[in-house]
Amino acid sequence: MLGYLAILNNYLHDVATAMIISLTLLMSYIGNQVNENSRPEEKKLFIKIYRYFSMIAVISLVWIVVGGIPRVLAFNRYELIPAGQKGIVTVLMFKHLILFGLVLAGIFLWRKIKKKAEKMSIF
Repeated sequence: MLGYLAILNNYLHDVATAMIISLTLLMSYIGNQVNENSRPEEKKLFIKIYRYFSMIAVISLVWIVVGGIPRVLAFNRYELIPAGQKGIVTVLMFKHLILFGLVLAGIFLWRKIKKKAEKMSIF
C-alpha cells in the first residue's frame, strides 16, 4: 500500500509541476495581449484570470514543497533503484533538473506578471 501511495504522490507532484509551467505560459500569453491601452473590461478579465491562476499556482507550489518531502524520502526505492535497473539514472536526474529549472523560471516570470497585474488593477 505504501508503494502505491508513493507512486501516486510522485505522479501528483509531477502534475503540480506541470500546472505551474502551464499556468505561467498561459498567463504570459494572456499578459502579452493586454496593456495600458486595453479596454477596461479586458483589463478586468486579465485581473480575474490572474487571480484565479495565482490561486491554482500557489496551491501547486505548496503541493510541490509538501509532496516533495515524501518523494525525497522514497526516492531511492521508487525512483532511483528502478531507474538504475533500466539504465536511465542520467535521464531521471536530467528530468528533475529540467523540471526544477522550469518551476524556478515560472516563479520569476510570475513575479513579472504580478507587476503587470498590479499596474492593471489601478484604473
